[in-house]
Amino acid sequence: MAIDNAFNRLKREIGIKRCIIIDGNVGDVYLNEKCQVMDLKTYIKQVLNNMNYDNVICWDKVDGTKDDIGNLKLVEDVDVEGEAYLDNEELSDILGDSSANTNENKSGSIDTTDIKEMLSIVMKNLINKNKKVAFILNWADFMFSGSQLPPDEREQLTILGKAIREKMPDYNSTDVNESTVILITNKLAMFPVAFYQGNPEVSTITLPKPDREEREAMMRKISYSFNVITEKGKDLMECEKINEYIDMLNDFTNRELMQLARLSRKEGKMAFDKLFLLFKYGEKDNPWEKLVYSEVKNIKNKLGERVIGQEKAIEKIEKVVIKAYMGMTGIHKTSSRSMPKGVLFFVGPTGVGKTELSKALAKFLFGDEDACIRFDMSEYAQENSDQKLIGAPPGYVGYEEGGQLTNAIKEKPFSVILFDEIEKAAKPNPRILDIFLQILEDGRLTDSKGETVYFSESVIIFTSNLGASEVDPGAVDVASEFIEIVKKYFNKEIKRPELLGRIGYSNIVPFNFIQDDDFRLKIAQSKLKPIKKGIEEKYHMKLAFDDELAFINYVIGDADKSKGGRDILNALNDRLLDALAMFLFKHKEDLVSLRGSKIYVETKQEGLTFRFE
Repeated sequence: MAIDNAFNRLKREIGIKRCIIIDGNVGDVYLNEKCQVMDLKTYIKQVLNNMNYDNVICWDKVDGTKDDIGNLKLVEDVDVEGEAYLDNEELSDILGDSSANTNENKSGSIDTTDIKEMLSIVMKNLINKNKKVAFILNWADFMFSGSQLPPDEREQLTILGKAIREKMPDYNSTDVNESTVILITNKLAMFPVAFYQGNPEVSTITLPKPDREEREAMMRKISYSFNVITEKGKDLMECEKINEYIDMLNDFTNRELMQLARLSRKEGKMAFDKLFLLFKYGEKDNPWEKLVYSEVKNIKNKLGERVIGQEKAIEKIEKVVIKAYMGMTGIHKTSSRSMPKGVLFFVGPTGVGKTELSKALAKFLFGDEDACIRFDMSEYAQENSDQKLIGAPPGYVGYEEGGQLTNAIKEKPFSVILFDEIEKAAKPNPRILDIFLQILEDGRLTDSKGETVYFSESVIIFTSNLGASEVDPGAVDVASEFIEIVKKYFNKEIKRPELLGRIGYSNIVPFNFIQDDDFRLKIAQSKLKPIKKGIEEKYHMKLAFDDELAFINYVIGDADKSKGGRDILNALNDRLLDALAMFLFKHKEDLVSLRGSKIYVETKQEGLTFRFE
């Protein structure tokens, strides 16, 4: 019971510590012992009233206080002990020339929204031994502007600091609870660290989000307000899948659970799974659940049409997709709901289809190549460039823009995320690997603005050229050599075996060298298809060949085998597209009248020739 533990600590330390700062999940709502829903201020006020405080005063900078502070305004001669006593002159030094004696205006009332005025009341009552008062100062992070305080805020912080430290401890007191001040802040980092660090009178308590048991209690409290489809009209909490639903809601706040119920009433009756997707991602349908059995069964042939000669890699992808399709990804872990659908590490020489296979997978799963979000890791080699992924810290340039990775996942939670050539960032900027550890372990990442994104609907692929210059293409077991090089790199060179452990040895997928002439021929043929399609769409003409096989042999004849399919693309660009562009340019004025014709390509010893027919 994470929240209960935090509240129990709060109850223990109230009155023992002169000041308690509460941060974290402070904007949520909570269940008290009587299963009543209340906000944090109300909850704390109830606790303080049960501890028999003479006065409990709630205040914030906007509304001031609505509590009766008439008997707290002026404490002229407070009864304190020893050196802690402050006379009017000393109060004037701290509060300003006149504020010790003139807190009231001409009408006899006080401006309770004024921070300085309120702190004067806090100070004089905290050092008063005759009265037991508790102050709850809400939105405390907005009382100060940060670590570099202007003079007026430094003065206010001094007043607050002296208020909690000036009264001498009384170990003989019959009342164990002293006057106290409780500060509620959204982010502790926004509160001046000098105030609480190393201060024995100040305690900091972070309120977490509700754990599973607490989510279940809240769901039980509000289950009647959900408008969802259940089997045989059962109550939501009686459903067979209720445990799975509660697991789905990991990292939800209690307020979000209530918003989920409200959305179900607004959108109309639907299955809980669809309601969850609609709330979290803005979509009712899960692309993973829309995959067709016959298509998944044929995935190897589908991917093999685009990536030639990498059957082992495609077989590994098939296993990942089928496991996700059957709902078995990560069920061996308690955090299965937040894990990515799959994690793969593609390693091999350049130009053999690592990036192309990632794009083909995105097209297969989500119907769009753009669902493959690619990050060129050479752009993240500089120190602190990891901030580009999650966003700059508060106060730095670009903070408002957020992170490139977190923004991309917010926009496209159903995606293939490709971290291309990971080794180019891992060694010069090892801090970036900490981001990947969190993604692979928890399936989520919090950006610089405190917003959490989830990778639970994505496939994560790392690519690497490690070993490309070391492994002999003619070796007996090329795949094993690549795997050993990857292990050595993570375990010994960058000394981050824990990252490889998260990826998993079985998910290292070696790619073959493209040495076989038949494979090279098939690659060239496959790359001709988009060229033919592009010519037909732009010029309304068909590209044809007198002898296609002779043309392909001409194109790939000088292509560098060590560069795989990438050099075949370069050869098509240099030998076909350059010459074809010049031919079409010469006939620019006739192209409209020639629509519907064919452009024939003839391969001769001296090169390519073109004609219209």
